[in-house]
Amino acid sequence: MPRMRRLESPGSLHHIMAHSVEHKDMFRNDEDRHEFLSRLEKGLKKTGFQCYTWTLMDNHYHMLIRANHLKLEKLMRGLNGGYAQYYNRKYGKRGYLFQDRFKSALCQDQNYAAQLIKYINLNPLRAGKVKSLEQLTDYTWCGHGYLLNQRGALGETFQNRIVSLSRFGQEEIEAMDNYLKFLEENYVKEKSKQAGKLPITESIEISKSCKGWPAVIGDPDYVTSSLQRYCSDMNRKHREVDYHPILVNIAEWVCKKHKIDDLFKRGRQNSRSKARIEFCHHSHRDELIPPSAIAKYLKITIGPVLRMIDIGDCIEKDKPTATRKFTVTT
Repeated sequence: MPRMRRLESPGSLHHIMAHSVEHKDMFRNDEDRHEFLSRLEKGLKKTGFQCYTWTLMDNHYHMLIRANHLKLEKLMRGLNGGYAQYYNRKYGKRGYLFQDRFKSALCQDQNYAAQLIKYINLNPLRAGKVKSLEQLTDYTWCGHGYLLNQRGALGETFQNRIVSLSRFGQEEIEAMDNYLKFLEENYVKEKSKQAGKLPITESIEISKSCKGWPAVIGDPDYVTSSLQRYCSDMNRKHREVDYHPILVNIAEWVCKKHKIDDLFKRGRQNSRSKARIEFCHHSHRDELIPPSAIAKYLKITIGPVLRMIDIGDCIEKDKPTATRKFTVTT
């Protein structure tokens, strides 16, 4: 049975999880944990992704990762695959270390990101690795200590502390205080196994991701729009390798229609601006090419592409136009 396509969006936050096969320990000692974090650091530098926080448990791990235009697998294939090879060589094992592929949930970057930072960082407390929030500060294998600027805490070389804390305040000291208060809100010492647990809706999404289903954490509008993009991507008309030649084909047609030489020069309220809007709108809405691929072709960021698609939507509502199919010419 083919795997479901992963739900991704360029520049978005992702809660990433991976579990070991049969719940066996994937980290047997501190050397293994350092090895994993070293590979994570190298992968983040190579891809340009950002890590906001993380936690290593015995048989699984959690990370909150900000991606860019690259797909998550660009980081995760080398991280999980490389670590599994290291583990099998070291312990004379064969076969799979990880339980299926890694899990991910798309996350809206507002208060939902703060909720996930709390959820991830309180994992050691819920699991009984530490007995209190005070002990958690000194716990080595979690991003919590580095967020609080604890001396000797791991994360300095790969964890984006400042951006993480910005969810809790504008000034560093204020943000750390607010972050600690946020962790303490639903913490009761006698019920530490419940500390930081996500609300029911978010918990369901995490559970869905662990079963391989597309998962989104955010407000209703964000969830709806994300799933709409996902459905559009699932029904794409062209292979990814064909995006560029298809876009070249569309560009030639649009330029001829608007009597311009190319689409790369920018302009406002002129033939070229109208042509660029039609190019982006037709490429995405009719040919189902992702905005990231369109932006790459035009050599611009994804924001302007999304705006031009929206403008094209408004134009289409007022004046429907016939569409034209494009294929790769050989």
